[in-house]
Formats: sequence, C-alpha cells, structure tokens
Amino acid sequence: MKNYLTLAFVFFLFLSAKATDKDSTVNYNLPDSVKAVQFMAEINVRSINTKKEVFAGIKTDVVRISLESDRKERTVVFEFPESATVTATGLNTDAGEKGEIEWKYNWGKNENYKLLIATAADSAENFSVYSGYIWLPKENKWKLIGTCKINGRWSTIQNPASWFSEAGKGNMQINIGQVWCQGSNGSWKNLKDDTKSAPTINLFGHIDSVVQRQTDIKLIEEAIAAGKTDAKDNAEGIYYKIIKEGTGRQVSFNDTVTVLYKLTLLNDGSLVTEKKDKPDTFSLKRLIKGWQIGVPLCKVGGKIKLVIPSDLGYSIRTRAAKIPPNSILVFEIEVLDAKSPL
Repeated sequence: MKNYLTLAFVFFLFLSAKATDKDSTVNYNLPDSVKAVQFMAEINVRSINTKKEVFAGIKTDVVRISLESDRKERTVVFEFPESATVTATGLNTDAGEKGEIEWKYNWGKNENYKLLIATAADSAENFSVYSGYIWLPKENKWKLIGTCKINGRWSTIQNPASWFSEAGKGNMQINIGQVWCQGSNGSWKNLKDDTKSAPTINLFGHIDSVVQRQTDIKLIEEAIAAGKTDAKDNAEGIYYKIIKEGTGRQVSFNDTVTVLYKLTLLNDGSLVTEKKDKPDTFSLKRLIKGWQIGVPLCKVGGKIKLVIPSDLGYSIRTRAAKIPPNSILVFEIEVLDAKSPL
C-alpha cells in the first residue's frame, strides 16, 4: 500500500508539471518537532518545449534556488528578499542584481541535480543567513551559489516546497526525486519516503575548492605583508604564532583539551565568539582540521594564534550565522589542560 501511495504521488507530481497552469508548487509537510536547518531535493528536467523563461527548483517561505532556462542561456539562480545582504558568493557567480545571485551553467536535461537550502540563525542579534547550493552529477561535487543575511528573523526553515514556473504556451516536464530536511540535531527526515537512508553531503571537496584555497592563501599573505596579522609561520597549510610558551607537555592530536579562545574573521576583524572566563573542553579529533593541525603546536599553559584558510575551517558550509561560507578564521587559543585518552 505504501509503495502504491508513493507511485501515485510521483504520478500526480508528473502530471502537475505538464498541467496548463503556468506555476506549480508542491508543499511538504514538515512536523513541528523537526527544527530544519537544511532542505534538499533532487530535480530532473525531462524536457522543455519553449524558448521562453522556465524555472524548476525548491523554496522556503523566504528564499528559493532553481534551474533557469531561456532562449539565451541556462543558469542556476538563488533568490531572496531585496532587503537582504549578500555575505558570500561562489566562484564566478553574479550578485549584481538586487535580490538574487546567478551562476551561468549549462545544466542538462535528464540529469539528476540536487538543490540545497541551508540556514543558520542568531537570536541574540535577530538575523538569519540562508545559503543556496547545487550538486553537479557530472563533477560529483557541490557548488555554492551564494549566501544572504536577513535581518529581523531567526527561525528555522519554514514551508519547504518544490516548484516550477514557465512562460508562454510551452510546457516543461520535471521529476522530483527524494526530498529531505535536516534538523538542528543533525538527523535527516525524508519528506517522501521514510525507508530511504539519510543522504551524505560533503561540502569540503566542492567544485571551487582548489581556486578558493589559492585565493585564501593570497589574502592571508597580503594581510601579513600589511601588518594586519603577525601569524607568519606555516604548518601544513595554516599560519600561526606562539603568543605564550607553555610550561606543560606538548599537546597531542589524540588529546582532549580544555581551552579559552577567541574567534574573529580575517576579512573584517569581526568577532564571532569569545570564551575568556568559562573554558570549553573538546576532543581534538572532533574539531576542524585547522585546530587538529594548530593546537598540537602548543604546550599546555601556552597560547597560540591560528589563521586558518576556509578549506581547513568550515569550507562552504553554513556553519553559524556569523561565519559565512569560505571564511578565513583567526583563533587565539589558550590551552589550560590536555588529557590523553585512557
């Protein structure tokens, strides 16, 4: 019975994409218990029988990302309120038009693309950021289209839906594959078929990662030359400076460390977070690569500054509202204690 209902739903969706209505939306029921921070769907454009503008994609109540085609070109478009601020863009994207970021990409028919919307909120400062991504099947990698900041809102994803729109007398046939939402606790929920296993999304080895790495290194070295940072030594791709020599043992990669720390962004010096009174305790193995490389350069009781390129930090992930994708991170870390595993 369950398989029958699933087939019926897919057939209904296929019919809706061929209907005479020029706009069609399929809304997905998101339980109140799922505080969704990511929404993803598989989109396959089977055919386009018009030279006018057509769109197919996914959306929430405030943003949407779609495949667009017209007589001139094909693009991927991330749209958001015109009052929003662009905080990050992918390589070779165009944020020149207010309220959207566009990437010229000759996407193909009968290809299974994945579109992803991710969000992070800051309730204290009353804003949210939203990012749009596309997974490219031929390259087998993700691409960041861009990120925007919306003031006056800090909710999770609301009203997830897939949609298409077409102009003129032509028609378009689309298939919507699996549809997923990820909760703030990290668990995934399939909004169409609960028997499917959770997806794996790797945003580190993205399509722009090599060029982004080169860009980050150039920005860091320019900051060093301009005297904006004194972290000049290099270890495995991160830049560092020992601020205070510790008197304890050398920290090990396998350690659990107790630390005070401060995080700012290199591009504008903005403060992300600071722990100066109540220390945190972490297993280094669970942290970003930049910490795994950098903290073992320090001894217990010492203090170190790390400048971490984005690929050794959070890459293009929408990790936190104050950390845009592709951010170069600047940490000052004081190691209070380090314990080896038993």
